[in-house]
Amino acid sequence: MHISKEALDFRGQLDNLRKVPNLCMCGLLIALYVVLSLCNIVLSDTLEIRIGFLAFIAAGMMGGPVMGFTVGFLGDVLNCLVRGFAYFPGFSLSYGLVGALCGFVLYKSRVTKFRAVACAFVEYLISITLTSTWLYLMYGTPLQVLLTSRLIKCTLNFFVNIVIVYVFLEAFQRILRAALPAQR
Repeated sequence: MHISKEALDFRGQLDNLRKVPNLCMCGLLIALYVVLSLCNIVLSDTLEIRIGFLAFIAAGMMGGPVMGFTVGFLGDVLNCLVRGFAYFPGFSLSYGLVGALCGFVLYKSRVTKFRAVACAFVEYLISITLTSTWLYLMYGTPLQVLLTSRLIKCTLNFFVNIVIVYVFLEAFQRILRAALPAQR
């Protein structure tokens, strides 16, 4: 898999993030995350399908790792404020990393099935490792118990997320091409 040169140009991404249209898009994607996080599909006490992370992926695809991280991090902060959750910075870091790593994979690149799997794998890996660590630090549940239960949950979600991410990326890429023909 090839990572574009633009995905590694952090200074250029920061300069682009300072432009008003891109700041507006960040705000829109942060708000989209808050709305999408209300649309979780609960299948059981331990299994639910979450689609909020699609906002981070969209930010990474549109503005690169810097925008992906920004939307992921600030989206979690705003979500905690709006929904009244206790704020823990570790989750914000995790969501920011999902956005940034998906930005490396997708920014200025054509959407493929392999890239969709890579984005789903990023979410899977961070959910198993960092989220389990944050839950251990917050609640003191033994890490082995967390990892065992979360491994099963995240593995089931991984396969569902591959389909969700691929369908979303195909649609979002078409939208970007239609709305921003000069950039694509």
